[in-house]
Amino acid sequence: MTMRRSDVLREQRGDDLRDTALREGARRRRRRARRRTWVARPATLVAVVCLLVLVLWMGLRVNQARAAYAGVTEEVATLQALADDDLVALSSRDLAPIIFSLDELGRDVSRLQRAVTLPPGVHQIAEHLPWIGARYRAGHDMLKVAALLSEAGETTAQVGREMLVAMEATGVSADGSRPSGTWLDILGRHQAELERVAAQVDEAQRIRAQLDEEALPAPARKRLPALDRALARVGDFGDLMGPDLPALQAALGGNGPVRYLVLFQNPAELRPSGGFPGTMGLVTLERGQLRDYQIFSSHELTQDYMRQRQERRPQPWPIEQYFPQDGFLLHDATWWADFPRGAAVTMEMYAETDWPPIDGIIALQPAVVSDLLRITGPITLSVDGEDREITADNVYAEIERQRRMRRAGNLDATHHKELIALIGEALIERMKTGDRQMLARMAASLLPAAEHRDLQFYASDPAVQAMADRQGWTGRLIPEEGVPTLAVNFANMAINKASLAMQPRLTLTLEGPENGQRRATLDVELEHLGSDDEDPLYGGFQRWWTEVLLPEGSAWIASDPSALPDPEALNGGSYQIDLFPGQTGRVHVEFTMPDAPSLLLRRQPGVRTAEVTVVDARCQQSREVSLTNDVKVDLASLCR
Repeated sequence: MTMRRSDVLREQRGDDLRDTALREGARRRRRRARRRTWVARPATLVAVVCLLVLVLWMGLRVNQARAAYAGVTEEVATLQALADDDLVALSSRDLAPIIFSLDELGRDVSRLQRAVTLPPGVHQIAEHLPWIGARYRAGHDMLKVAALLSEAGETTAQVGREMLVAMEATGVSADGSRPSGTWLDILGRHQAELERVAAQVDEAQRIRAQLDEEALPAPARKRLPALDRALARVGDFGDLMGPDLPALQAALGGNGPVRYLVLFQNPAELRPSGGFPGTMGLVTLERGQLRDYQIFSSHELTQDYMRQRQERRPQPWPIEQYFPQDGFLLHDATWWADFPRGAAVTMEMYAETDWPPIDGIIALQPAVVSDLLRITGPITLSVDGEDREITADNVYAEIERQRRMRRAGNLDATHHKELIALIGEALIERMKTGDRQMLARMAASLLPAAEHRDLQFYASDPAVQAMADRQGWTGRLIPEEGVPTLAVNFANMAINKASLAMQPRLTLTLEGPENGQRRATLDVELEHLGSDDEDPLYGGFQRWWTEVLLPEGSAWIASDPSALPDPEALNGGSYQIDLFPGQTGRVHVEFTMPDAPSLLLRRQPGVRTAEVTVVDARCQQSREVSLTNDVKVDLASLCR
């Protein structure tokens, strides 16, 4: 049976409609299945809702973070401007805006922390996400450091303000009355807060050391140098304001009067500890104030010791060899390069006199007096009927001028030791009447002097001595325990004033490591800069006793010249070098030392600045340093 064309078309349209209906039905079933899936999975629905909420929350937090960051930036700029001012010139009133800015900074940092911290659960997840996690953690670490420093700074500024109020009221010189609260009393009252400050600074330094700088945004990285400067600035006082605070108070008379014997060392008569102390003084402190003082010739004290000593002490080998005396005398007792050793012996001898008891010893180089004169300004003294202006640059020359005048036959001229006493008394009186800014600058100048051994400190109180050791103020022969140290110490045994005419130079050459050891040679060159035309007292013959301390674990091999038979010589030996004007002498020492990444070169106080060259023989690379202070040389980097 043949179908008509119209029937065929009708049947095809019917098939198309059925197919369309089937497809539409399938789509409706899939939509219903998806709706049933959403209903069947409420967690997915919740996640979508949370995502929407999170987006809205982040939008709000971004605005909050932007406002908080603007506040932080503004307060940091304000504090940086204040920091550019002379901080020691600030009065208690000047500290008020600093305290306010630090408080505002702390608030803004706290707001910023809240704004950029994700909700619990999400926070922990974000910390471990690839790429994002490192940046999230670094940002939070940076904010933790800022929060710790702002809180520590505010506490310190508040305590400092109270201390300044007390200092402005009571001064630093006791007048016989007992003020209600000196600056040191205020410091003691806030010990708990200052210990918390020290802990906050330590924590900030720990976080900064572990901070991933590359993960920080560029604006934050730009602020890292300023952050590091702030940490270095407060870090210097961290221990003093924390665990060492009780010892600092005791050292300054916070627990009762303390008296120190002060040694004015003469570098022109060089000794291993810094110089012969021809002039001495006694200074008494109480509650951070100067109570009394006196300055005198060291021979007065030595003579009293000799009259009352219980036994004749044996002399160190170099003294007995080159200028033997009637036993070991008090003015020579700080002979050894290790200042605490000599200071302890000095105190033992002092205790055999009838002078008032002492609690410690302080040794000063003329450089300290010069530093103080730069702060106080010149002083004018009447010397032999003539007004003499004493400045930071001419103080040593003025003292030696009096010695030269007496050597020229003017025996009526003021003795040089009397002039030292006059200068000391004038400086102390200037300090007693000076304003707080001058006192702060004078105190601040003593810290670097102690760090590079122009000022050396010893106390009989073990806690005070331990504090001074930690701060590096004691002149230890080995300043840092566990750090390999090389030291060369000199003493002119010719008993003249020619020490400043000797110029030392050192060259240390190291071979490559082998079995954990390195073979080394030390060449010490001594040049006499004087001339035959000079007064022999200042430019004449020199006899140098030279002692070498090798790094711990070293072994001496050979030397030229031969080592002296000094029973107390250090592990590198001691040597004699005789020099006439214009001559150069040398000491050559061969030894082995443990292979170490670094080496500390120790500066001897009083000696002319030594130039040191450290050479790695493997690559002939070298580093040259001037020993204006202790220098730590990175040995591992020489052949990179």
